Amino acid sequence: MEKTRDIAFDIAKGIGIILVVVGHYIPAGAPKWYVDFIDFIYYFHMPLFFIIAGYFYDRSTRRTDYLPFVWSKFQRLMIPYFILSWAIVGTKVGIGRVMPVDHPVTLDALYRVFYLPEAGYFLWFVYVLFLTFCLAPLFKKGVRLIILSIMALGLFFWDTAPQSFCIRQLCSHLAFFVWGMWVARSGGLQLAMRRYPLLWGVITISFSFAYGHVQSGVLATLLLLSSGITGSFMVLSVSVWLSRLSGPVSLWLSRVGVMSMTIYLFHTWIMGGGKAILTHILSGGNTIEFVLSALFIIGAGIVGPICLYKWVWAKNKFTARIFK
Repeated sequence: MEKTRDIAFDIAKGIGIILVVVGHYIPAGAPKWYVDFIDFIYYFHMPLFFIIAGYFYDRSTRRTDYLPFVWSKFQRLMIPYFILSWAIVGTKVGIGRVMPVDHPVTLDALYRVFYLPEAGYFLWFVYVLFLTFCLAPLFKKGVRLIILSIMALGLFFWDTAPQSFCIRQLCSHLAFFVWGMWVARSGGLQLAMRRYPLLWGVITISFSFAYGHVQSGVLATLLLLSSGITGSFMVLSVSVWLSRLSGPVSLWLSRVGVMSMTIYLFHTWIMGGGKAILTHILSGGNTIEFVLSALFIIGAGIVGPICLYKWVWAKNKFTARIFK
């Protein structure tokens, strides 16, 4: 049973990271159905990872003092964050001298990455996850989790939170990490998480449709929070179902899930190369060319980082540890 549970979560991370890669490919002139799908998955694909992180954090029985725990998370998360941020800055500054680049930066971004992931904005997730792991141990025991829950819920409604130090992203995602901790402590929530994929899907679609007609105020914020939870439960319940099939699809998704951090860190680089290649082959002017382009670029964003890790990063102990 425990083995199935682990495989199910790996499959969920595999589905989640695929949705992340899909969500980062939005070319100009994309069909409306594709843009609508991107809008839908943005309700829950990042909350999913925070719920899973909170779930496994709370289930962990390993006893570690606060400072060693935070240091281990700094090594796991922030060292890759700084390495990639500085590499992106250097690459953009160098290439920007000979040709235009997307979201250009200057050399002073080398120090700004300490409080803002402007070099590679997608790295906010890594920054916020580290901040979350700095907070969670202070509130894990007993009723202190209730205090953290109230605080996380209040922060979720703070719509004027500053961008510096990713405070805005922390406010909008801490509640999902805390929800994962509550799921780990409740057999009823775990049961609900593992069942009813169709029901969770219908509820999530309904919430997203309602949000599209509200978009502001307390109700809109509650819809965002609710759709993040129900959408994550949708993915997790589908993952449990796939894990029971034990077929090639579930096996492949679980392997992708194991490599989800590697894919997250490097997919934008490889997708950028894919886009550069396709500009000389396909114009993307019709539906067929768009689908072919999307399949190629999204596929490269998933498979490319895995190959990069296997053929490059795994050859060195340091890079093998921090980039997986």
